[in-house]
Amino acid sequence: MERTRRGRPRDPGIDARVLAAAVEELAEKGIAAFSTRGVAARAGVDRRGVHARWAGTEDLVVDALASLTARLEPPLTGSLRGDLEALVPPIAEALSGRRRQVLQRCVDEVATSPAVAARFRRDHVDRCAAVLEDAFHRARTRGELVEATTPARATEVLMGSLLLRSLTLDDPLRGDGDDSGGDGGGDGGDGAAERSRRDVLEHVLGLVTRPSPGSRPGEVVPPGG
Repeated sequence: MERTRRGRPRDPGIDARVLAAAVEELAEKGIAAFSTRGVAARAGVDRRGVHARWAGTEDLVVDALASLTARLEPPLTGSLRGDLEALVPPIAEALSGRRRQVLQRCVDEVATSPAVAARFRRDHVDRCAAVLEDAFHRARTRGELVEATTPARATEVLMGSLLLRSLTLDDPLRGDGDDSGGDGGGDGGDGAAERSRRDVLEHVLGLVTRPSPGSRPGEVVPPGG
């Protein structure tokens, strides 16, 4: 017999506030000094409400970090170019602005929090990489990849290229330059971000795909096309 749940239903609005507060706590204090008391105060909720939703501090930290990562679904467009055009923007968002700053700070602390690091990598980083690698596997099956390129290596090239743009070239991958939700100021922000992403896409496709007469790298020409 199914057991009836008691108490008030879980409020997704509170969940979102707590996760946003947890991200702020991580940004300011990092993993080592992170506390549910601080999160509850930032979110304006009772600390018992936080513990009712997350069994432990580690669970909340992992979920807060996960809220900053790219959540990818296999696009299955039929070409590597189409798949990467769908996958690159959300990855670029996760590697830009405040998201990157918070993630980078926490990554610097993983040596002191191996359990958090292992869970975060298993549940989020590896899953993101797996979606990308699957796209390259499909491209290999279609004969799009050069012989010397493996799906794993192609994934590393793409992720490394995006990260290089974000960290060292002062080249914005995000349209508005922060996570404030603004409109990006027209072509000045969004246009620069789009060009940056496009540069990475063309660079990677040029490295890992076979030249195909009558098409751009990573683009499949249909029979008779």
